[in-house]
Amino acid sequence: MAKLSPDGHRLAVIRPMNGFEQVMFLDLTTPNSTPYVVGQAGAMANQVIWKDATHAICFFKSNVEVRRSTAIVERRAVFDIVYVKSVDVGAHTEVQLMPGSLQDTDANDPVHIYMKGVHNQIYGLFRVDIVTGNAELLHAMRLDTSYITNGYGAFVGVIHVDRDLTRHVFVDDKDILQIESKGGSDLQLVGLTAGDKLELVEEKPSAFGTKGLYAWTPAAGETTLYENPNFDVDGVLHDERDGRVIGFSYQDDLTHCQFFDPALERVQRSLEKAFPGQSVCVVSHDVAGSAFVVVTDGPKNPPTLSLYTPGNHQVNIIENDYEGLGPDNLGDVKVYNYKARDGLDIHAYLTLPPGRAAQNLPLVVFPHGGPEERDSLEFNWWAQFMATRGYAVFQPNFRGSAGYGTKFIHAGDGEWAGKVQYDVQDGVHKLIADGIADPKRICIVGASYGGYMALAGATFSPDLYACAISYAGVSDLRSIIRLPLFWVSEGISIWKRRIGADKDYDKADDASPAQFAKQVKIPILLLHGDRDTTVAFQQSVTENDALKEAGKQVEFIKLQGDDHYMEFASTRIQLLKEVDRFLAAHIGDKAQQASVTAP
Repeated sequence: MAKLSPDGHRLAVIRPMNGFEQVMFLDLTTPNSTPYVVGQAGAMANQVIWKDATHAICFFKSNVEVRRSTAIVERRAVFDIVYVKSVDVGAHTEVQLMPGSLQDTDANDPVHIYMKGVHNQIYGLFRVDIVTGNAELLHAMRLDTSYITNGYGAFVGVIHVDRDLTRHVFVDDKDILQIESKGGSDLQLVGLTAGDKLELVEEKPSAFGTKGLYAWTPAAGETTLYENPNFDVDGVLHDERDGRVIGFSYQDDLTHCQFFDPALERVQRSLEKAFPGQSVCVVSHDVAGSAFVVVTDGPKNPPTLSLYTPGNHQVNIIENDYEGLGPDNLGDVKVYNYKARDGLDIHAYLTLPPGRAAQNLPLVVFPHGGPEERDSLEFNWWAQFMATRGYAVFQPNFRGSAGYGTKFIHAGDGEWAGKVQYDVQDGVHKLIADGIADPKRICIVGASYGGYMALAGATFSPDLYACAISYAGVSDLRSIIRLPLFWVSEGISIWKRRIGADKDYDKADDASPAQFAKQVKIPILLLHGDRDTTVAFQQSVTENDALKEAGKQVEFIKLQGDDHYMEFASTRIQLLKEVDRFLAAHIGDKAQQASVTAP
């Protein structure tokens, strides 16, 4: 990630250094100047906000062990780039500012930001002085409250969730909108439109069934910002200084960005012409519009940050995400669509190993996480790693995936051990029928929900695969929807809907791999970060114990000190080495030769 200062003279780049994400500041006015690098011991930089031309707020996060559990800690520091000094935000105040709770950056005020926090057991919105670190309570509210601010420090409204999981949107103390959110709502508020009018921006299903983007006010009603009969809105683009919604992205096979401002949209379109076949998006620019930071990405083009200056029509590379990797040494990726057994169209991708014919190849089935996510024609570091080791890699967007409309998402509800599995199986059978995959050398590999899919594949399709690898996969579904005594969160209600336990609670057990470990016939590799706050480390412990008790072949590797997202370079290296070793042993060319020559 990179952000330009408002005057365009300096650039802040978040990049890995010594195994940790740190912030590197570059002076663009002085060629070959020494970068100013800042970091926090044991923490990862994950956000930068320019408050003015010389001061930037850097946010760092780390996972720490607290009373035998893991908690996310956020640190914030304001850096003066000219005088090379910093101030820790919130370090000398009794207010506990909550991680990830930045509400407003106050674009016109160089001194203040607005965050959620707690003081003397009072939760609320706090006005934080980034010079002194002091915080002033502005609005006291419940912990599950969200605030609507205008990007310039003005409190506009509040979103409150009641015990029935209905979101109430209050503006001027009037309950102007109610959103039923039990099980997850198809309508989401994603910000305010740019300009003087206070219009809420809604993401919700269009008349086509795909997700569209709309501006809404109680008085004027709804205005369409974007809708497409074929593709969902993938996300919204926010102004980097006031947070207003200035555009959106959508995916067909590539990711496309589109801006409402005509001048910014012209820049976006000209850059797309310069990088055909890749996803291109403007992610930062100076106030004058004389310099733009651009991210480009393609299936054989790792993400690249560049600086575009329209004045001389130059695009200069700032940072390559994977230096040395490119089209010459990566696998070809192609669309591989098919129909599931009930006639549903499934969109998928196939990465072929470089230098090998698409015939009788060892195959890695690589389902995505989420489940309400999707794969696309983007660079995938894990898939390309496996492809360069000689494996074809198959990535199906099974029912329940995002991007194809709400009906497609909800088609996966309650079908984790049923039709979702069939969608994957049917793609594998087509690859075998087409002569691409060797039916005796197929391994299913996944992370997070994809890790669940790997365990479910090994459990509910025991004769299809030769091995399975699960990184941070869920194995015991009942444990993730276990109800608190007095409160059911929206998050739990969403997982119940996805699993189908909102209608039949036994679905949680019926689709849990750990409950059916005796059905497994293949070796399984489990990997999990011991400070994972997204999928509990205990999920892999439970699966490991169940497989061992059933007498199955299982390896369990604890990734020490890391979280769900493999923040540390050392963790990713360790994971890839273990994946490489395990695949080679079970479906690699040497494993095939050994099976052929065995007496």
